[in-house]
Amino acid sequence: MEHTDLLEIIVDNNFSEMEMAIHPNDGEDLDLYTLDHNLIFYSGSSLEKFKSGEGQLGEGTLRLLNNCQLGTLSISSYLLGRLQYCEKALLIRDKNKLFVTYRE
Repeated sequence: MEHTDLLEIIVDNNFSEMEMAIHPNDGEDLDLYTLDHNLIFYSGSSLEKFKSGEGQLGEGTLRLLNNCQLGTLSISSYLLGRLQYCEKALLIRDKNKLFVTYRE
């Protein structure tokens, strides 16, 4: 499983509910190199729960955008609510699954 460093969360009100973006260099940490990726999003604070399939949010799009600052995660306000309004998160990718982990 690939992962990013801790990312600061920024809300982008132009995003659809299940859309997020990171800088391409952060995407490289996840072994992603093209612009758009359709993944199944998960959220939570436990990697064990992710591995067992808990915390699924649904299918969404992760975009790699140059105008997204390095070290930030731009997300919709809907996703921010699902992440319990945390300020920082870590992304972990396992094939077509993306786990957004945060501290409660």
